[in-house]
Amino acid sequence: MCNAYRIGKSNSQPSSDSATDREIAAAIERLPSPIVRRGGTGVVVALDADHLKPATMRWGFARPFSNAINNTRSDKLDAPIWQDSLAHRRCLVPISEFYEWRHHPGGAKQAYRFLRPDRGWMWIAAIFEHHAELGPCYSTITTEPPEWMRPIHDRMIAVLDHSPALAFLHGETPSFHPYQGKLVAEPCPSPLKNQSTSQPELF
Repeated sequence: MCNAYRIGKSNSQPSSDSATDREIAAAIERLPSPIVRRGGTGVVVALDADHLKPATMRWGFARPFSNAINNTRSDKLDAPIWQDSLAHRRCLVPISEFYEWRHHPGGAKQAYRFLRPDRGWMWIAAIFEHHAELGPCYSTITTEPPEWMRPIHDRMIAVLDHSPALAFLHGETPSFHPYQGKLVAEPCPSPLKNQSTSQPELF
């Protein structure tokens, strides 16, 4: 399950409003780190009076049984823990690349990073809530992966293209199918510890 991602500069904002684009970029620049880990601080984009508005939030809902539930299964969105947020508090998470780990025999793990061929942002469907002590917290939605992803992981964060992303913010709940767009998959150093790299593969 995705527990780390990177966010940097991009020209693939979901808005033609340059002022909004600048706000998003400024919010990203204020993050303590471009690598966002489970329980860390990231930027989300939500609707505010029908305008896109960036905000800084904590990645992960807090519950007595878990301090940071950072992923929400698309097939469990009707569960009580997610229902109210899905109905009233949707957002998009801009990311440059996300990470998953492939398990090998003997317990070894290899980190992979996933990114768009043009290095633009991916927009991830998410929901958020307000926590009395931690402030606003968000959880990214995961769905079934495309076939090429399955050897690495059996879930994938819900990447949405431009039109579905805006429709999701406006209340439509898409059928979260495996992502059909092009992504680059690269073995990479773990964002948690250094590992070896190799050449990218395009799926």
